[in-house]
Amino acid sequence: MKLKLYIYCILFMLANISLAQTDSDVNNRTDIALVESIYIHTNASLVFSGEYLYYSIYCFDTTTKKLSNLSKMAYVELISSSGERVFRHKIRLEKGRGYSDFFVPVDLQTGNYKLIGYTNWMQNTDLNFFGNVEINIINPYKVTLDETSIVSNSIVNSNQRDSFNKVNVKDNQIVLELDKANFKSREKAVISISTKDINENGFNGSYSLSVKRKSTIPQPKSLSSISYLNTLKPEFVRISNLDNNAKLPELRGELFKGIIKGLDNTFAQGLNISISFPNETNLLRIARVNANGEFYFNVNSFYFTEEVYFQIIEKNIQDYSIELKPKNQPDLSRLEFNEFSSKPEWKEEIINQSIYNQIENAYFEFRSDSLYIGNKKDLLEGKDYELYNLEDYNRFPTLKETIKEFVSKISVRRDVNLGEVFEIQGLGFDTKTGIRPLVLMDGILVDDHNKLMDYNANYIKEIKIYRNQLVIDLQEFQGAMVINTIEGFDKNEFLQNGFFNQQKIETPQFQKTYYLQKYDESNRSSRLPDYRQQLLWMPNINVMETNNLEIEFYTSDVKGDFEIRLEGFTDEGMPVSIMKEFKVN
Repeated sequence: MKLKLYIYCILFMLANISLAQTDSDVNNRTDIALVESIYIHTNASLVFSGEYLYYSIYCFDTTTKKLSNLSKMAYVELISSSGERVFRHKIRLEKGRGYSDFFVPVDLQTGNYKLIGYTNWMQNTDLNFFGNVEINIINPYKVTLDETSIVSNSIVNSNQRDSFNKVNVKDNQIVLELDKANFKSREKAVISISTKDINENGFNGSYSLSVKRKSTIPQPKSLSSISYLNTLKPEFVRISNLDNNAKLPELRGELFKGIIKGLDNTFAQGLNISISFPNETNLLRIARVNANGEFYFNVNSFYFTEEVYFQIIEKNIQDYSIELKPKNQPDLSRLEFNEFSSKPEWKEEIINQSIYNQIENAYFEFRSDSLYIGNKKDLLEGKDYELYNLEDYNRFPTLKETIKEFVSKISVRRDVNLGEVFEIQGLGFDTKTGIRPLVLMDGILVDDHNKLMDYNANYIKEIKIYRNQLVIDLQEFQGAMVINTIEGFDKNEFLQNGFFNQQKIETPQFQKTYYLQKYDESNRSSRLPDYRQQLLWMPNINVMETNNLEIEFYTSDVKGDFEIRLEGFTDEGMPVSIMKEFKVN
């Protein structure tokens, strides 16, 4: 009952969605919520070990057939025909869009796989709404060429595609052109995407673009954005039909759920619990434990750690056990796979592609991608705080002595229940409130101040003191003391003594800027080999207020037929799917 009430509250804004087009019998619209669906565009449906599988995801609201703003996280899995999960990626969504990649290792078997995409909220619906891409993987180091093998009916000639060269936008008014049809090695190519639409918005929307060598090996059909949207049916969920196992939508970022029990194995309740991310002061969250011992955290920013730290505010954490619940995983046992094995006539192509891949991997450091880490925010950013760089002072042995000697407006007092605690004088008033300050050590909340009194000050780089009141979620603090160490403090000692609880987590996929090779007269004759088969991958092209877009790329030393594939959707929800071919001689 409480879960349904929670879902009612967080989805109330969605209750006003007009569903007249989807179910004329729906009268109680406060009981319904949208259903999401995912479309996945990959750079290829045939991938070799030693290559990257790139993918771009589009999360849709099935009622509007536009990108969804509901979920802020998506999950992508690669499933083998035996049901094994090869990987699961956590993808942050921004306005329904996200992307990542997977380097295919040499320990995967040749075979048929499925790339599956979903959100937490989608797990309350049918598997048909999940993104589902058929991927064939060839491992040339374990391949067995079987003359009697039969390729599945889902495999088509590489010259065929599903709905390509169709643009479902106002009678083909979007055009993709290449400056010419034949290129030489290491030559510049220019893609022009334009529209005849006189509307000032042009073809505003979100797109992904791949330029890749065409393999002569047959590969699974690729679902176009047009075919996807044409088969997408409006759907909704009745909240009243959800039970206590319903999956919550991740509206405000990644959702963490856990349970606290006392030493007698009964559920704890009414406690405040914190979650800290090392060196990420802005991600500190504090939640209230409910009557079932459950707590929830929403984290809406990037983080780069594989562990988090829990503390129970003003309680001895050794008196409790904390369990962080694993992420929900859908039942994918009903997935159907096709037979796939290598054929003798593919031998030359397999050898050539393997050689290209080995050479490219050997020189990967010269063409590496760049990670986008965003603007790392600090808890006190934009606030008026005092900074003490300890290199500017005569160091004292302990933190307590350091505070006493030269950090102003902060003192140490003894509490009957908590022992020694730090106290920060408020800005503009001298009255002691009795409210403790927030204390962070390298981004981790230290609730038991006693543990820091004798901490070796030689390890500390700087101390920041904030004197105004501070509220983090449900918890009020009188000021803050943020301590940054020189090389990071030893958390093992704190863990061994039970000062806080550590839990392992999966890190979301980092956003990347994919490498774009460029040539001019200075490097065109470089002896550095260039056997790129993927000439360009742009997973997240946002077009705003333009009728023409030009994109440059450069060919490599690989000759043959290449394919340009553009997929995406306009802001009005219209699909765009265009394919164009060219040659490198």
